Amino acid sequence: MKKRTPSLLSLTAATALLAGLAGAPPAAAGYRGHHPSPQPPVAGEITTVATGLITPLRIALGSGRSVDVAQSIAGSVVRVGQGGGLTTLDPGIKDYAADAVSRSRGTTYYTLTTGEGLGVPENNVALLRSVDRRGNIRTITDLAEYERRANPDQVNTYGFRDLDAECLAQIDPMIPNGYTGVQDSHPYDTMRIRGGILVADAGANAILKVSERSGETSTVAVLPPAASPITAQSATENRLPACTVGHEYFAEPVPTDMAMGGDGRLYVATLPGGPGGPGSIYTVNLRTGAVELAATGLVTPTGIAVSARGDIYVAELFANRISVIPRGTTTAQPFLEVVAPADVELRGSALYASTDAIPPGGFPEPGEPTDPNAPPPVFDGKVIRIQLTSGGDPRGLAEPDGAPAEPNND
Repeated sequence: MKKRTPSLLSLTAATALLAGLAGAPPAAAGYRGHHPSPQPPVAGEITTVATGLITPLRIALGSGRSVDVAQSIAGSVVRVGQGGGLTTLDPGIKDYAADAVSRSRGTTYYTLTTGEGLGVPENNVALLRSVDRRGNIRTITDLAEYERRANPDQVNTYGFRDLDAECLAQIDPMIPNGYTGVQDSHPYDTMRIRGGILVADAGANAILKVSERSGETSTVAVLPPAASPITAQSATENRLPACTVGHEYFAEPVPTDMAMGGDGRLYVATLPGGPGGPGSIYTVNLRTGAVELAATGLVTPTGIAVSARGDIYVAELFANRISVIPRGTTTAQPFLEVVAPADVELRGSALYASTDAIPPGGFPEPGEPTDPNAPPPVFDGKVIRIQLTSGGDPRGLAEPDGAPAEPNND
């Protein structure tokens, strides 16, 4: 577009249509496990790990049940200790958002971003950073610089592809159409693997790999445009002319989260950056860059976790639920109702989730007048721990690069 790639603020505005789908169970397409699950995952006891967080978009699990949290709007990265106390790992930079965090071997990897999605590439900064056990902060690279050089998704064309000139003339000029990927970087997730750090860039619509030592960046895979069929309802809600009904809008795929599967494939959750259409999950072959659709029909999937046996857990932000696609099935099932879940992480026999990631009532859309007398939003983001009575990984999960997971007393 470039749309405002989804900070929590723009997620609330740009994907409001998807919230209307929240009552429908998500459908999956293309996912195949090797064997049916002997027993589908079941949620047991739920424990609140932390409260009072400011837009906890991303979480990462560490040792001793500690949890690192990227507080998107606050622009900071904090650590939740076993007693629920918070320690600041990086206070951030004024007017920068913290939208990604991961942890491996005692080091936390995260991003601080500004100027994303505003159509002014030279003002876009997307810092990939790390902080080690001693608290040393290092900036590894500015991903926006790579985006300006390479612009990986310039090979994609977005918008309508088969409308006649008469219909095209009726489309509101504010609705992006018939354009190729432009320069914009908004890293939304990080993951350390052998040989570097993977980054899901929601502005670049690509999976990147960064050398931890040199900061050299390359493209692993460009995600394909998301085909969104236009219905009468979505046409009305998106101010599209009636002549678009029955046609497809090819939206930007907008990756939001990654998880490594036991099958060696990378699983990537995506949102459609355009009118209509569900969220989807793709798999990426890290050796070849091949991308395949694994699941679709999801409502704002902003976080995923894949168990060692192949169950896929999905945080559906606007559906107010966590869903699961059990191994060996092709249908996602509601797993647990929670308020505004943004991320999920699996360790041992427990699923961790960040919830209440947006304040009640959400945020005003960009450019929408605000009431100066309205009370400020109340931020009370949470991290919860969900004991799995079945469907967990009793032996725990390994790190993505094959190293043993850090002990967390689960």
